[in-house]
Amino acid sequence: MFKDILVPLLMGDIPCPALRAACALASTCDGQVTALVGVSQIAPVAQAWKHYPPGIYRNMGECAMATTQAMADAARRWMVCAQVHFEISQSQEFWCTPGEICIGPARRSDLIVLGTIDGDEREAQQRLLSEILLGSGRPVLIIPPSAPPPTSSGKASSGKAVVAWKSSRESARALHDALPWLRQMRAVDLLMVDEEHEASNRHCLDALMVGHLENNGIQARLVRRRASAGQVGAVVAAHAVEAQADLLVAGGYSRSRLLEQVLGGTTRYLTEYAPVPTLLSH
Repeated sequence: MFKDILVPLLMGDIPCPALRAACALASTCDGQVTALVGVSQIAPVAQAWKHYPPGIYRNMGECAMATTQAMADAARRWMVCAQVHFEISQSQEFWCTPGEICIGPARRSDLIVLGTIDGDEREAQQRLLSEILLGSGRPVLIIPPSAPPPTSSGKASSGKAVVAWKSSRESARALHDALPWLRQMRAVDLLMVDEEHEASNRHCLDALMVGHLENNGIQARLVRRRASAGQVGAVVAAHAVEAQADLLVAGGYSRSRLLEQVLGGTTRYLTEYAPVPTLLSH
């Protein structure tokens, strides 16, 4: 299962739901949680440097170091109370974006856990998520504020999972990453959502995915739903609520991030409004 779990703390706060979820997973599979603490201060364009007072970048660096240390101390106090194996990693890459800070540690992890953010920082969190998903090659677990911590153990679980499936590379990757977790679930819904403009027989071969799951020791139920254009994410989230799911699995960014930002998309909807912990892979 997930032995090395990374929780990025790069938004200036301590995301308690994400840390709580990471610790819950680590405690049930004897894993370790790494809290990655850092501050991003993207430098102005080089051509403008000569217009800044001498020493300003040294002062900015000192401020970033002090902030990072304060966040590390706060994270350490939180993790000590959680009673799990943990590590506090302090980034010194102050002149990188949060995504650039996170990519290296993410590639050395089994799972990245992020919390959802409302308000002005939502766009920054979306950029961080997209950079991690597209650049790390690792799955990302999104934790809503009110969701109970997910669990993962070597024993059969009473939980239920919903796998949002479509014939795409991203969905196949997400399903593969989730297989060890899905084997522990009491029930799994393989959810296929057809948009109204799609032919109903177009995905008939996808029903064979149930057999694939059974070959992996997973008893799954095939569920089909219809959605109007642009409403797939809402239909997936609604079914997760209806099924009382403990985990949602989906592919992340099956179309360009630009289209996701302009037109909206399933990935963007789920990262903002998913009612249960959601595992995304690209």
